[in-house]
Amino acid sequence: MLDLNQLTVFIRVVDEGSFTAAGKALGMPKSRVSRMVADLEASLGARLLQRTTRQLSMTEVGSAYYSRCRHLVHEILEAHEMISDREGNPQGLLRIAVPMMAGSGVMGHYFARYQARYPDVRLEIIHTDRPVNLIQEGFDLGVYLGDLPDSSLIARTLAESDSVLCAAPSYLARVGRPLHPNDLTQMRCVKIGEGSQPQSYELTHAVSGEVVEVKVEPTISTNSVVAALGSLVQGAGIGDVHYLLAGEQFLNGQLVPLFTDWHLRPRPISLAYPSRQYLPRKVRVFIDFMVEEAQRLERVLDALPTTEEQITAFAKLLRNEERKP
Repeated sequence: MLDLNQLTVFIRVVDEGSFTAAGKALGMPKSRVSRMVADLEASLGARLLQRTTRQLSMTEVGSAYYSRCRHLVHEILEAHEMISDREGNPQGLLRIAVPMMAGSGVMGHYFARYQARYPDVRLEIIHTDRPVNLIQEGFDLGVYLGDLPDSSLIARTLAESDSVLCAAPSYLARVGRPLHPNDLTQMRCVKIGEGSQPQSYELTHAVSGEVVEVKVEPTISTNSVVAALGSLVQGAGIGDVHYLLAGEQFLNGQLVPLFTDWHLRPRPISLAYPSRQYLPRKVRVFIDFMVEEAQRLERVLDALPTTEEQITAFAKLLRNEERKP
């Protein structure tokens, strides 16, 4: 007879990479973890893991068994958790896929604040710009910029994130501050994305409604937001970033916004999750928490006319959050 506990332990051993790490994650001795996996192998009549003194690897049978069972076990545990935590405190592991851009930004403030509010929930944040299949890869949620890649996902829009054209003070001291978007064609540009084709900026004047589209030849192109931000901070040129997600450099003065009367076309920031009738409490409260924070931030920013004032207010909100339990 299948022992779900043994199967769960086996999957955790593979995920963690060792019996020791799995034992720590599960809160049980290494010897018990090893015994449960051995008992599972005995009941199946097949070796699932190759054990040596230096490494642990799956056999061919073990790999196929893991691939087929991991998702099923995740669904079973999620169903159990959904029932058991309906009235209690959120708990368990919350896995979230986040764009690399957010890895350089302020999302970490919100993750830390959520975890402080719900200490029984453990967060696993995976930053990646590759396409992610939330169901197959066992993610509870994904954070998305712009359109969703999968129409079957259920999404909750948090905000319309304005990209901000910016540059380092050192770069502006060398070449001067541009007065009109057309001046960008004479400046060096750091492009976030692949390919060497021109970077296109579409800006709308906040008062007149005039729309200007400018194409700038990039001097640096990179698909790494971290690398792009590093180049901008070091004075490599101008670029556009989302200050809600990559705003640390604004908050500490390493980057300054340009064209305070002009705005780039915004893109939605969404939380998305697989199409399921029921959600674990840890997911539901995370969605509610992020919507609450986004609405609070939006109320503050909408009342301020300039990007500089918005960034200053944003910094104050973050400092206030960090002082709260």
